[in-house]
Amino acid sequence: MQPQPQGLIVETGNGASVLQLPATTLEQIRHIAADPGASTLRLPPPATEPPAGARDLDFDLCYVCKHCKVAFPSPAPLQAHQARSCYAGREAARGVIRVVQPALECRTCPGERFRTALEFRRHADSEAHMRTAAPPPPPPPQPEQLTHEMEDVVNQITLLAARAAQESAPKDPNANFCAPGPRFPPPGELPLASAGH
Repeated sequence: MQPQPQGLIVETGNGASVLQLPATTLEQIRHIAADPGASTLRLPPPATEPPAGARDLDFDLCYVCKHCKVAFPSPAPLQAHQARSCYAGREAARGVIRVVQPALECRTCPGERFRTALEFRRHADSEAHMRTAAPPPPPPPQPEQLTHEMEDVVNQITLLAARAAQESAPKDPNANFCAPGPRFPPPGELPLASAGH
C-alpha cells in the first residue's frame, strides 16, 4: 500500500487537489482549528536571503475551513462553502485559517510575485523584466548653455555694435528741428532793455 500524500485537500472549483505541506504544518492546522474565529498560520520562510532585485512578501496560500479542514484558494469560495455546509445557520461561529506563505516580489516589475527564488530568477531572466529593468535612453543632448563670462562678452559685443550703428547713421539736418533748447538763457546774457526812461 502506498503512503498517502501529506497535505490539505484544496477545492479549486474545478475539482479537488492536494496541497503538499510538511507534517508539522498539518499538525499546526489541526491544533489551530480547535480555536474559534479567524486565525493566521505563517509558513516558515526559506533559509536563504531574497535574491537581488526581490523583496519579501506574504502570499495568501489558501483559506482552511476550521470545521472540515478543506482548503480554498480565496475567501469567497470558503464563505460560500461554510454558509451552505459546515456553518449553515451558524455564520457567527465560523472558523477560518488563513495560511500565509513567504513569497518574493520583483522590485522592478510591480505586482509580479513568486513563491520560490527559482521562479523569481526565471522572471528576472525574462525579456519582459529586462525591458522594464533597462535604464531609459539618455535624453537628447542639450545645446551648450552660455557661461556668465560668455554672456558678458555677447552683451559687450551687442553694445559696441549698437554704438557703431548709431555713429555711422547718416545725419539728418531736420533731426533736431523740434529739439527743445535751454529754457532760460544763462545769467549775464540777458539783453538790457530800457523801459523808456
